[in-house]
Amino acid sequence: MEVCDCPWAAGGAPGFGQTLGPSLKLQSEMCCRDYGTKSVFLHTGFCKSSHGVKWQAVAVAVTPDAPVLSKLRVHKSNQSLQFLEDSRVRVNCSIASQTNEESQHAVLWYARKGEAGEPDELLLKIERTGAFEYGVYAEEERLRSRVQSERLSPRLYGLTLHHAETSDSGIYYCLVEEWLMDPDGAWYRLARDSSGFTHVVVRQPGVKLQLEDVVSNMTVPESGSIRLNCNINSQSSKDSRFSVSWYVSHSENEEEDDQECIFSIGHDSVFGNGNCSPTGEPGRLQFERPALDAYSLTIQRARPGDAGRYYCRVEEWLLNTRNIWYRLANNNSGATVVNILEQVSTLQSVVCSNNSLFYFVFFYPFPIFGILLIAVLLVRYKSRNSNKNQEGKNGAPLLWIKEPHLSYSPTCLDPPALSLHPGSVE
Repeated sequence: MEVCDCPWAAGGAPGFGQTLGPSLKLQSEMCCRDYGTKSVFLHTGFCKSSHGVKWQAVAVAVTPDAPVLSKLRVHKSNQSLQFLEDSRVRVNCSIASQTNEESQHAVLWYARKGEAGEPDELLLKIERTGAFEYGVYAEEERLRSRVQSERLSPRLYGLTLHHAETSDSGIYYCLVEEWLMDPDGAWYRLARDSSGFTHVVVRQPGVKLQLEDVVSNMTVPESGSIRLNCNINSQSSKDSRFSVSWYVSHSENEEEDDQECIFSIGHDSVFGNGNCSPTGEPGRLQFERPALDAYSLTIQRARPGDAGRYYCRVEEWLLNTRNIWYRLANNNSGATVVNILEQVSTLQSVVCSNNSLFYFVFFYPFPIFGILLIAVLLVRYKSRNSNKNQEGKNGAPLLWIKEPHLSYSPTCLDPPALSLHPGSVE
């Protein structure tokens, strides 16, 4: 005889004429329960009880337990949703009907990422008690910090993905379990039903990067300045950052092999952290950013070799939810054809174009002439002092002549006699 639980066991043996409710579950033709000194037997609609060795037959109407039919239904409408990267993705799970008002639900959220035939990934499970349990996929893909599920109403549940990434694209659905309590107070799962599929597509922002593409011509005199502008007309996102590079082609061929990168600045505002590093003579290139969407490059002291076709290339960068920069788009501006007007070589142009020669002609002669003049004056001064000293030693200066001595008488008709000697007159 198989032993089973009888629903009336807790209340003792049934009395005469007592009807057993539909919750009675028969697992065999006989069901028994020991009540100390009494044993109650159920057999084909009759319940017999015994006390000691005395038996007494009691007629009892027995109604076998009918299986409970589930009325659980979950909405199965399929839909497709598109979201931009870094936005919030929301998927709902709605219960259309349930068996009774006392039903409780457990909700499991799944994501279908792989090819057909591969198992679906469990994101998380909400127990009927409200406890959360994350799936292995959520742990591996670092979704735990971004995924959220909540009970919006007794029959409506929601799944939210914060800061959506392109890798979050896939098919999402929920699986609802209905739980009921049996007469013994134990919860058992009555039925399961799944929702429709929600196809989620997370895409990067639409490419809206546009540059000024006007073709222009510029004639610059030699040693002048070449100013190259690069203006951004539109961008894909307000959070975009840009990497800007300037290229030049010295031939009419516009193939990339003939293009030379002369300057670049990265999206992190680091010079040379783009497509090329600045080369050439230091100080000739001057970079400016007069506005958030405007850049300019000035080539100073233009040379004949600077002639060519110039254009700028802009790369648009965005930061994803994992704080990693990625390149969204790139675009080229219109070309600027630069012609250099060579100057005729003159003495002035040659001198002015060469710093060393300019200083040699206009600067160095002045101190040299000054030194020479000072040297000549010193030589003459020393020579004069030397001559004066020499004449003083010989007796009288060479240029000093004493006044002649005249013997004159007013009555004398003859002129006076003069005799000249060095240093005296007699």
